[in-house]
Amino acid sequence: MAPSSPPATADPTHASPRARVLVAVGSSDPGSAARWAAREAVRGGATVHLLQVAPTTLAREQGRTALRTAAAACFDEVGDRVPVETEQAVGHPPEVLVAAAPAARLVVTGRRDSSSWHSTGSVSAALADLTDVAMCVVPPSWSAPRRSLVAVGLDPERPDRAALTEAVRRARLGRAVLRVLVHRPGSLAPDPAAGPDVLRRRAQELLAECGGDACDVEVSVDEGHPSSGLLEAARTADLLVLGRREHRGGPARYLGPVARAVLPWAECPVVLSRPERDRAPGPARVPAGEDLGP
Repeated sequence: MAPSSPPATADPTHASPRARVLVAVGSSDPGSAARWAAREAVRGGATVHLLQVAPTTLAREQGRTALRTAAAACFDEVGDRVPVETEQAVGHPPEVLVAAAPAARLVVTGRRDSSSWHSTGSVSAALADLTDVAMCVVPPSWSAPRRSLVAVGLDPERPDRAALTEAVRRARLGRAVLRVLVHRPGSLAPDPAAGPDVLRRRAQELLAECGGDACDVEVSVDEGHPSSGLLEAARTADLLVLGRREHRGGPARYLGPVARAVLPWAECPVVLSRPERDRAPGPARVPAGEDLGP
């Protein structure tokens, strides 16, 4: 099928780099990530920057086709309401994209089938693990949200306020219900002093610090493995928010074990917040009435 519109050319004077939503354009299903990014850019007044990295010069023509498909998907989703830039490079895709990520506000990538996620060729996995920029991984054949539900996990022993703040922001921006899944620690031998009611109160306190008292919130307590509850939530949510962290004592690796287990299988887009170490000290409350972009 021919693209609905030709890809726009890059205009570096149009928007500052930090106002860009960077899309890693892959060869398989390049339209899903582009459409999700276009909706985000419209809400935040940003530019969509489509970047396709061909591993060899021989693969450039296939990459150009993917770029045209992605640009057409942006136009189909939001028309001309968002500027679109296109760029192609030749090199090792993870390296080029990781280098480009810090110049963007948000990085969006598609996801192939789950069996390819853990392979050495998975660009999505490499980006999620190696860059600390806010990121969204979009599953194949994503369609526009219909449920008005944002989900986020919460470990009360090690709460990730950056992820909670991002989830609150997204829920308020989309006028969605915020579903908080609280993992009960020591589920094989639960601490009686950390019962469901106690954990719900703790979750509400943390949410209030992050501005969640202005959201329609559902809090549930899960005693199973946290990844199982999050994957179940992703089946009915429009968006799932996960936190990231940096492993100490070695090279930066930002995905923890729960995120690694959830990302290959989640049925909705997954937003990865920036590691909490990058946040200013103190509660990161979202101001009431603030219209926040991506």
